[in-house]
Amino acid sequence: MPHTAADVELVQATPAQQADRWRLHHHVWGEGFDLPLYLQREQALAQAEHWNECLRMWLLVDQHGEVLASCETYGAHALVADEEGRSERLPLQTVASVLVAPELRNLGHAATMMQMLDAQLRFEGNAAACLYSDIGPQLYRRTGYFLHAARESVLGVQEDATWPTNAVELGMGDVASVLAGEQERMAGWLSTATAPSLAELPTAARIAWFQLRSQYRAWARGHQPAQVVGAKGPDGGFMLWSADAPEPVLDSLLWRPNSGRDAQVLTHAAVAHARGQRLRQVRWWDADRDTGLDPYRHARTQPEGAVARDRQKALPMLSWLSEERPMPLVWMAIERFGWA
Repeated sequence: MPHTAADVELVQATPAQQADRWRLHHHVWGEGFDLPLYLQREQALAQAEHWNECLRMWLLVDQHGEVLASCETYGAHALVADEEGRSERLPLQTVASVLVAPELRNLGHAATMMQMLDAQLRFEGNAAACLYSDIGPQLYRRTGYFLHAARESVLGVQEDATWPTNAVELGMGDVASVLAGEQERMAGWLSTATAPSLAELPTAARIAWFQLRSQYRAWARGHQPAQVVGAKGPDGGFMLWSADAPEPVLDSLLWRPNSGRDAQVLTHAAVAHARGQRLRQVRWWDADRDTGLDPYRHARTQPEGAVARDRQKALPMLSWLSEERPMPLVWMAIERFGWA
């Protein structure tokens, strides 16, 4: 059910409209890709399980059918807890690829689209919408989003890095079993919450989506894609990663060490994998952040030797759509994007 204003309407894109917007996406976000490979990647992502189940492209169109702005949303679920630790599984949506063509910018189209999108997502029963801004928070603050402070830790890749003997390689076939206990662990963590908290629930389909992006990024660099998507440590902890960024960086998706030994082994495995893929750095998003609330961000389980710095892009922002609960003060997400 689209929501309308006086002279504009928010609608879902047709396949033909999607393809047209992908060409514009290439100009903005296609660094390192030639156009044919970029369009091939977008088509492959559109056919992936994660897209088919929960991704949509939205268009803001005027009364003549002209597209004024566009964005994408993908659905997920989160465990949301109150300050007494009582949690509930609720739907949320992540907003991505917010785009206005250059000739149509500075006319308020993006802000209008974001306001109408929030109304649409609230109408559908979503508890929250989140996004990760590369352009700064101002636009999204005007439409009801709150910025969460963000940091990241970066470790350079040594030329002599080798895979540790006590780390187990993880492929996509291992991800479902690795994630099987994640919801239970998150529920246990949230049960101790002393503030309204939200933890996004990762799925194997979501990790596969990142892996598909990594495959196309490797081809764009002239490399063969890696089949290893993470590592398991000697004490049962694990790390899942992605190499889908334009920079030659291996990004943490999930950082779950169970001990200081796990953290050290997983760090070495990530650096060794990055070296094999000719990447220059490993990046943990907010890995140095220790509030005492997150069981995976204590000093003993941080990547040794990494340098912490303020994040300059993918700044995490949250719009709380539920009127029945207080807005979360603590938010855990896939590390490639944000934790606050």
